[in-house]
Amino acid sequence: MIGIGNIVALQHGAMTCRLAPDCGGSIASWTKQGAHGLINLFRPASFAAESSGSATDMACFPLVPFSNRIAGGRFTFQGRAVTLPPNLGFSHAIHGHGWTAPWTVDERSDRAARLSYHHPAGAWPWRYSAVQTIALDDDGLVMTLDLINESDSAMPAGLGLHPYFPKPPGTRVTTGLTGMWESDGNVLPRSRHPLPTRLDFPAGLAMDDSVILDHGFTGWNGQATVRWCGGVADGTSVSLLADGPFGHLIVYAPAGETFLCLEPVSHMTDAVNHPEEADAGVFVLAPGERLSGTVRFRVSSP
Repeated sequence: MIGIGNIVALQHGAMTCRLAPDCGGSIASWTKQGAHGLINLFRPASFAAESSGSATDMACFPLVPFSNRIAGGRFTFQGRAVTLPPNLGFSHAIHGHGWTAPWTVDERSDRAARLSYHHPAGAWPWRYSAVQTIALDDDGLVMTLDLINESDSAMPAGLGLHPYFPKPPGTRVTTGLTGMWESDGNVLPRSRHPLPTRLDFPAGLAMDDSVILDHGFTGWNGQATVRWCGGVADGTSVSLLADGPFGHLIVYAPAGETFLCLEPVSHMTDAVNHPEEADAGVFVLAPGERLSGTVRFRVSSP
């Protein structure tokens, strides 16, 4: 747990995006003033969450240099055995390092900011830097992630974003997917299957209380839309448009919660331990090489 520190507020038209750089380079809230009141486009951090400084209670946080779990925090890469400490109360390493550390505000304007994070070699035996560029425009929010290998040997690499969306009754998600990883009791991939008929995301899936997910999906077309019905957000939608290495989608919709997560990521869960999977998604960065990706969050209002 780290302090939330200073808030950097970006403003453009009716939209406001509040950044918490000290809290894992997170976004604390993203809102738009609608005709009937303030609309939360991401689930906002509560006052208590802002006081605690936990990135998992924020509106969105970055995933570098990998997303989701590495089983037991252990893997071997090019003959080198790596053991990472577990985090978030799991027996696994999860979500990389960026979300647990403060980021530096390198540049900012009224509607954009550039944040950076520098990681020295340690248990993760490669030195790297990560950069987030976060900007508001007429259509919504644009986030670009860059990961640069600053060590003297090749490094396995991945990127992702972990946005939280409000999930009031009537929330519907539409996205193009073809397959799903079934998980074991540790939420690690066990077997891959075609997309179940009960999860008809391509046709638009009502995210009611019967839809409980913490799964990785394959065959993602790089687009997804969250649409709300009722309340001040009635008819409003946010569409994700991913460019770059984001070939996988994690959907997290836990039981009894009023949020859901649609996480664009570059690789499957525990990808470094699945070299047999042709589309596992692990990138290998040579010294000095960069991995980049952009996700656009487009807002549509009635």
